[in-house]
Amino acid sequence: MRCVTVNGQGASRFGPAPDPGGLRDLVPRLAAALPRQATVELARDLIRAVTVNPPGHEDRAAAVAVPWLQRHGFDVTIYAPRPGRASVVARRRGAEPGPTLLWCGHLDVVAAGDPGRWPHPPFAGVVDGDRLYGRGAVDMKGPVAAALGAAAALDRLGGPRRGTLVLALVADEEAMGRHGAGWLARQGLLRADGAIVGEPTRLHLVRAQRGAAWFHVRLEGRTAHAAVPHLGASAVAAAARLVLALEERVWDAFHPLLGPPTASVGSIRGGDHPNRVPERCELVVDRRAVPGETEAGVRQEVEAVVAEVLRRHPGVTATITRWRWAEPAETPEDAAVVRLVQAAARAVTGEDPPEAGTVAVTDMRYLVAAGTPAVIFGPGRPDLAHAPGEFIAVEELAQGALLYATAFAGWLGVAGTGR
Repeated sequence: MRCVTVNGQGASRFGPAPDPGGLRDLVPRLAAALPRQATVELARDLIRAVTVNPPGHEDRAAAVAVPWLQRHGFDVTIYAPRPGRASVVARRRGAEPGPTLLWCGHLDVVAAGDPGRWPHPPFAGVVDGDRLYGRGAVDMKGPVAAALGAAAALDRLGGPRRGTLVLALVADEEAMGRHGAGWLARQGLLRADGAIVGEPTRLHLVRAQRGAAWFHVRLEGRTAHAAVPHLGASAVAAAARLVLALEERVWDAFHPLLGPPTASVGSIRGGDHPNRVPERCELVVDRRAVPGETEAGVRQEVEAVVAEVLRRHPGVTATITRWRWAEPAETPEDAAVVRLVQAAARAVTGEDPPEAGTVAVTDMRYLVAAGTPAVIFGPGRPDLAHAPGEFIAVEELAQGALLYATAFAGWLGVAGTGR
């Protein structure tokens, strides 16, 4: 692991009491201090730093973010558990003791796919009208730029008065986060009193997310000539029934924000010739979980579905392999960070933010598992994530930055303002 640090600092363990009236008074000053055009340019530069995962190369985006953070008073540490897989942890401490607020976002992106399906080159970071186009514009280099713009606005007003603001720009989220937030959490580097994960939510407040089990099912039967299929045992036929059994099952759970669990078969491969009964087939499955479900319980339920299918296909066996699990996560509605984001939204927009859950699997789960109450809240349309032609509206990017700045000020105060 490579680690480069300047004055890393620890965390306090108590929460704030947001003052909506005081926040409303601060919003005009925060808006005036927000470097809107520079924030858009920063988002463009982050998009141009190509960090497709795999292989990642998040160090390219880190090289864009670190100078900005240092100019705005942050002590910066770069962690790279593998070459090129850089995560940035930046801290800005106020003059007075107080709680720690963490903002977390990822630097990696998924592949762009066919460039012909994009209105502009996917890594050019083109602004066209009120839209910034590029892979990562919403997921999530745009939100990262918004958080860095918010930090700059707070710095221009004197910085936090109390506590510590931590910005974690992490690697590997698109591949389950093992070399990013997962690794940092295992080292105890993401502890805080509250956290905002900046994934795109259209600035809706999300306090619950699904988890996921990713696994393979290998089915083995008995081959025979296709002219006498009754002498064989078709692994493909059993797999076909298993696909429907998994995807059509009513699972034994429900969540008021997330609905029921789901299962989707993303890949199926089997057989080798039309005149042979196939003896092997393999499925790759995504089974989404909701808060309240456990890894053991989900696996037991999946195994029961497999066993039920096999009873109808004598001679076929099945083995579950390559099981990977991501915990679902939920933060209570009365948590301080939930109240903070609600207060910030009221101060900026005059309204409570709409509340939702997300079916996505994000780094929120690592923070909640480590004992940090966390919400997901960020600018951008989540339906554009991973899609061709991904874009973020420039005005929404700016509004996200202002909301983040207001949340930061609500948690940490602003030096010299008395709040």
